[in-house]
Amino acid sequence: MTTATFPLWTRITAPIAAVWYAFGMSQAANQYLADAASAPTAIWIAYAAACIAGLLGATMLYFNPAGASLAFGLSLVFAVIYFGWTFTTGAVTGEEYGIGAMVMGVTLILMLVSRRFRNI
Repeated sequence: MTTATFPLWTRITAPIAAVWYAFGMSQAANQYLADAASAPTAIWIAYAAACIAGLLGATMLYFNPAGASLAFGLSLVFAVIYFGWTFTTGAVTGEEYGIGAMVMGVTLILMLVSRRFRNI
């Protein structure tokens, strides 16, 4: 029986990504509790789903990288829905654009680099 060995970067990156997405979940909860009426329920669900899918992707990157790409892809789709709505419906500052771009960029990078493990 052979077992796949994964590069060290997955063991380093996965916990950092897990903290990143856990912080996102904390932010989603805080923003929702502060002003739930500021966005439709579907948008709050997309925000939470993006964080949960990202956390799942980070966990998979550590334990079983083959499925991480799909989870990060779902996280990216939900993040695009959330930030797309945010950017098109309100007075958005440059800081919010930067945060949105960073979140989607990090998720895209994690999705692309984890794709190489799909056939292992």
